[in-house]
Amino acid sequence: MAFRNSFPRITLARSTHAIRNFHSTPRAFVKAGDEVPSFDGLMENSPGFKVNLAEEFKSSNGYIVGVPGAFTGTCSSLHVPSYINHPGLKKAGQIFVVSVNDPFVMKAWAEQLDPAGETGIRFIADPSAKFTKALDLGFDGSAIFGGMRGKRYALKIENGKVTKTFIEPDNTGANGIWTQFNTLGFIPRLNYDANESAVIGTPPPLSSLSTPTPFDEPLPRSVCRAATISPTTRKRKAAEATIFSQDQEGVPPQKRLIASAADHPAAPPTPVTTTSFNMDSDEEYLSAMSTDDEIMQEYSGDEISDAEDFEDDFDEPDPDFGLSAKDINKTRQPAHVISFDVHQPSDIQRQQDEFINEVNMILDMRKEDAAILLRHFRWNKERLLEDYMDRPENVLEAAGLSSKTSALPKLEAIPGFTCDICLEDGDDLPSFALKCGHRYCLHCYRQYLSQKIKGEGEAARIQCPSDGCGRILDSRSLDLLVTPELAGRYTELLNRTYVEDKDMFKWCPAPDCPNVVESAIKKKDLDKIVPSVECLCGYRFCFGCPNPDHQPAPCELVKKWLKKCADDSETANWISANTKECPKCGSTIEKNGGCNHMTCRKCKYEFCWMCMGLWSEHGTSWYNCNRFEEKSGSEARDAQAKSRTSLERYLHYYNRYANHEQSARLDKDIAQKTEKKMIQLQSSSGMSWIEVQYLSTASQSLQTCRQTLKWTYAFAFYLARNNLTEIFEDNQKDLEMAVEDLSEMFEKPIQELSDSKLKVDIMDKTSYCNKRRVILLEDTAENLANGRWSFNSDLAAVPATARR
Repeated sequence: MAFRNSFPRITLARSTHAIRNFHSTPRAFVKAGDEVPSFDGLMENSPGFKVNLAEEFKSSNGYIVGVPGAFTGTCSSLHVPSYINHPGLKKAGQIFVVSVNDPFVMKAWAEQLDPAGETGIRFIADPSAKFTKALDLGFDGSAIFGGMRGKRYALKIENGKVTKTFIEPDNTGANGIWTQFNTLGFIPRLNYDANESAVIGTPPPLSSLSTPTPFDEPLPRSVCRAATISPTTRKRKAAEATIFSQDQEGVPPQKRLIASAADHPAAPPTPVTTTSFNMDSDEEYLSAMSTDDEIMQEYSGDEISDAEDFEDDFDEPDPDFGLSAKDINKTRQPAHVISFDVHQPSDIQRQQDEFINEVNMILDMRKEDAAILLRHFRWNKERLLEDYMDRPENVLEAAGLSSKTSALPKLEAIPGFTCDICLEDGDDLPSFALKCGHRYCLHCYRQYLSQKIKGEGEAARIQCPSDGCGRILDSRSLDLLVTPELAGRYTELLNRTYVEDKDMFKWCPAPDCPNVVESAIKKKDLDKIVPSVECLCGYRFCFGCPNPDHQPAPCELVKKWLKKCADDSETANWISANTKECPKCGSTIEKNGGCNHMTCRKCKYEFCWMCMGLWSEHGTSWYNCNRFEEKSGSEARDAQAKSRTSLERYLHYYNRYANHEQSARLDKDIAQKTEKKMIQLQSSSGMSWIEVQYLSTASQSLQTCRQTLKWTYAFAFYLARNNLTEIFEDNQKDLEMAVEDLSEMFEKPIQELSDSKLKVDIMDKTSYCNKRRVILLEDTAENLANGRWSFNSDLAAVPATARR
């Protein structure tokens, strides 16, 4: 690599860095012998869980580790992991990591560094910074963190008092002492006194180290190498060390830095990067001082973004993974395919439990109440937390959690109690009351809940039986009142409510299938994509509507087509094609004889059946009308011709649609007999079970392709004539011909299917059918997404966004 202009900048910056931590007078920090401040404002995981470290250390020993902030580079990559990976962790006692952050951030940081929570290290938030101020370890971090933060420090606590301290003098950076002891393999924040850290840049003598405790064992070498320094940075550091060491032996470190800044070697030698655990020279010591954060601070924004520097300093070619542009394009998701996930009932229950546990931990409330809150907010956890923090009383009232007592509901027999519903009384009459205080007998409660769950299908919002009371029944109370059978139905309804509350979830419509499909497709996008999904049970359906898979036709088009096929619209077309309306009163008239002289029975109007004109204008042209140009009958004739043309066009597409629908049903019946055919073919030809699987594959391909072909005719019925329509019809024709050929091969007798040549032909044709189907769907989906399709006037009921 060539360093050129960037090398002097790095050298000069390091000379400044070497003296930037000097203090003329020592700082007044916490010292050995001080007691741990007693403060109740520390929080763990949530604002409701308070921690007092003075109380925690009354009966145990351990360490308090302070960090400037959660998720900071050095603390996340080196500082806290050095404790987590230390072999003496179990003998160290309690360890608390404290930072001026909110408890939610600290909880997230803890889950990232210690996901399983096996280390026992506790992450504590000091949001008000009062604990940090009590230790006199705060500093103004407005420039970086936006407010006051705490220094990086470590305090060893024994019997509630500080026995050893380590305080990072430069607030947020890893200074020389820090890196020196990391290199030696010790945990630095545990091993020496604050007074020893006053001399910055000079490693303390080994004799100054305190007596090793069980937690003072050397770190494994893998932990010592945990600093996240990029390969480019390591090469640059090695280059500096190589240049510095040439012709500089015997020169003091500071003078050597200044001298090297003045020299500009024309072509520095290519360094060899090595890993060293000993401080052999001052250059190695200084090179080890910096962290990634400090290196970034030594460059200005202009220097970092200078493209020429990057081109000059890093002349290594980009890695070649052997991927061409064509290969990269193959990884793009096809336009007719959407992303989706399938969830089983256990997954749905697990998701609800995760939501409930998280809200329960943050708001410090019972899980049953957290579940009611989540259902009230339709499982929108973020909006729940935001509203609850702003106005908790109003949120609880709206969700049906207002209460007059904190005691948990239970079955009781209260002397002198009379049920307000059935008016039963008795000293041994079991009764129940929610936290609202409205008490009823057990029998009435069970009847009420049975009607709500079985009769009305209600579960999420079952209220107290008292008139006007909005208290919601929770799952714990229901378990006390109903039978296990009814409780199972209640849980099933709760799961159904969870799915229905989420727009990204849809039940699989297949019979007896309990699975749920999740997709991020929005309703507003249904005019641009046909979201077909497939459940684990094998059923394919549209995620945007309750219909089976109808690619390539959009949902609105399918809705209109099915309505056209199901209602009386085509009956009206037949009436228009085979009857005529009286030109005067509009009554429908069917001709039942050969005479063209028609007389309306309703209004007695006489007209000509052929031209719809007034009969009196025909003169002597009785029964032989040839006057087709009269103005009086032209509109009626035009309407008649248009009706006939529309009917013929509809029947053209409908007949082919119905034909493929019928063929698909027949193919499905044949598919049910395919296994029997495969067994017969296996026994007659000597093929193995694996070798006859091509018949099953061909059967599945036939059903899928016919389903697609069926909906291509519904789609084509609404298309306006243009070049894209012709391309679509060509793709449709190719797929239809291939499907008919495959269907003919598939239905051949067993004797012919045993021919190896026919087997190869069936396999090739199956593959060809699948490819032609993908080509047709891909072309249609791309044009639909880009708004290129033009629809005719028959699609007037479809929103304008679908006709762009």
